[in-house]
Amino acid sequence: MILRSEYPRPNYVRELWQTLNGQWDFVFDDDDRGMAEEWFRRGLPNPLKITVPFCYQSPYSGIDSQDVHETVWYQREFELPDEWQGKRILLNFGAVDYHALVWVNGHLAGENRGGYASFTLDITDLLRRGANSVTVRAVDRPVTSQPRGKQKARYQNFGCWYTPVTGIWQSVWLEAVGSTYLDHIRMVPDIDRRLLTIDYWLSRYEPDLVLKCDISLAGKLVAATSVAVEERHTFFSDIIPRRDGSLAVDIPAAELWSPESPTLYDVKFTLLKGERVLDEVQTYTGMRKVHAEKGRIYLNNEPYYPRMVLDQGFWPEGVYTAPSVEAIRYDVDMTKKFGFNGARKHQKFEDPYYYYFCDKLGLLVWGEMPAPYIYDEEVCQNITAEWQRLVIQHYNHPSLMAWVPVNESWGVDQLTQPQHADDPRLVHYMVMLYHLTKSLDPTRLVVGNDGWHQAETDIVAIHDYTQDADDLGRKYAAFKQDRHSRAFTHGHQILLSGYRYQGQPIMITEYGGVKAEEQGAEGWGYGEAAKSFDEMLERIAALTNAILEEEEICGYCYTQLTDVEQEVNGLMTCDRKSKVEPERFRAIFGVEPQR
Repeated sequence: MILRSEYPRPNYVRELWQTLNGQWDFVFDDDDRGMAEEWFRRGLPNPLKITVPFCYQSPYSGIDSQDVHETVWYQREFELPDEWQGKRILLNFGAVDYHALVWVNGHLAGENRGGYASFTLDITDLLRRGANSVTVRAVDRPVTSQPRGKQKARYQNFGCWYTPVTGIWQSVWLEAVGSTYLDHIRMVPDIDRRLLTIDYWLSRYEPDLVLKCDISLAGKLVAATSVAVEERHTFFSDIIPRRDGSLAVDIPAAELWSPESPTLYDVKFTLLKGERVLDEVQTYTGMRKVHAEKGRIYLNNEPYYPRMVLDQGFWPEGVYTAPSVEAIRYDVDMTKKFGFNGARKHQKFEDPYYYYFCDKLGLLVWGEMPAPYIYDEEVCQNITAEWQRLVIQHYNHPSLMAWVPVNESWGVDQLTQPQHADDPRLVHYMVMLYHLTKSLDPTRLVVGNDGWHQAETDIVAIHDYTQDADDLGRKYAAFKQDRHSRAFTHGHQILLSGYRYQGQPIMITEYGGVKAEEQGAEGWGYGEAAKSFDEMLERIAALTNAILEEEEICGYCYTQLTDVEQEVNGLMTCDRKSKVEPERFRAIFGVEPQR
């Protein structure tokens, strides 16, 4: 049985596909011999078996080793269906951490750097009839210049850093397409004009192509259009035609998407050459708008109060990889049952089904870049390269309302060290990431540095882990008097000197983290543990009410949805058992502020 056998990318679906999940040959290459010995051509020596897409550190991989291995190899065979003959074949990887080299039948097919962004290789010209082989070499070094998120880079777990993930940790699959195919699309809803603008990119330009777009709601066609793909050049280049284009579709009487009413329109794109279908992609969109104005967050032009929870996305069986699609849906369902209308997926870009269920079931979500730690030139190159791809790849999710390129100055950690805090590169880097994100997506909010040390930002995001509601009130009062004060638990400025408060919405984006001794689990929470679950609830309610009662605060994010390994301050245990009845959490987190 293949544990993850579903189509891997539910918001960009093709009909002709084949999973490569399941059993692969697998080898640790601690002496880095594989390249010199050409394992990609000669086969892996004395291989183990690993279950893809689970990392070797996880029980579900079949290996379950916590030893450090920087270089690993995968290999398996596959055959193509006869009806795929004459088509172009795409090899897709959901995510491989960190640097992947891929060979098909002993020939280099491509490479990828980045542990979270997906990538696709056209392997058509490397294939042969009958059995084919694919080999992957993944290098994942425990260094802080790579985007790590919450993956430890030390021998032992510590603080809030957990089991690392090496190699393939999302699905691998093949797709068959025509001579030209849709590379990607960007759908931009405009609820004020009831218009959907669509930008598209093809694999290449080909004459006499037509792109057809059909939009339906609950099975009923509401809009359709076709555009000829024109041969386009610019003044600066008349040799190779551009491969992009755009179209716009009116959506009359558009039904809007929100967590309370997550209306999704089905969208089908068909790329035609005459009567021949070259590519067909099924996706969806939600008509919604997010913006900030006069210290408030607006959803669909109405003030909206985000009541969010921090979600780290670790599972005991799969570490970074959920054991099933149902397990992902369960987390989204429970988040809503607990009374939240949003989640901050923390230090991780998640399996595509997570965003799909947020879209489908109605849950706002923040997209947050997994962090490196100490700033240097390599950090800048690694983060900017992968961050751009992640923003582009996740652009079309209506549930995604904000981007977080930096958290708690991770990646510019020198800001916390007085002897290095005046390094001008640090703030330039953060401001660059803010504007880089806006250059790719001006429709969403960008949190410049979630927690503290904020320069350019659309939301002033504050972290504080006091366990005393009165103390939280006193600290916030001091912040209101001086926006550059160091009032909160961490002792850092919320707004950096030189950056004045400009009326942005203010949110408490990390608080709580309460542990209850009644759970009987080894591990830690913030501050002194509550004795019982009842005391835990009382403390959570007091802290949350203190936030709700502050007129200036316009949203919050509670830490956290689940326990994670040595951290036992979740609303659920690691194996997803709610610590109290969900209705008791909902009585706290389902409450809107009275204004």
